[in-house]
Amino acid sequence: MIITASPASDPTPTGAVVLIALLGIGAVGYGGRWALDVRGAIDATLARRRAALELKAQQTGNLGLSETDGVGRSYFRYFGIVISTGGLVLVAISAIIATH
Repeated sequence: MIITASPASDPTPTGAVVLIALLGIGAVGYGGRWALDVRGAIDATLARRRAALELKAQQTGNLGLSETDGVGRSYFRYFGIVISTGGLVLVAISAIIATH
């Protein structure tokens, strides 16, 4: 007797589609926070980055380390746009897979 796998009644991998959709929604939310600068998200991130660099400079004894930071507001805005766009692509892919 030859045993074969029976075809699934629903070929759509529901768990994977939900996971991709949730990752996409999270990316849109997180990236959109920086892209649209919601409630000063970029300023808060820059302040945390500056504080971390100052702490690292104090720990290593290199006090010029915090003055050489060249990352500005436009970097985080651009990075947020890239993250949001990637999230939208993930949501679109999960919608296409779910409706196919």
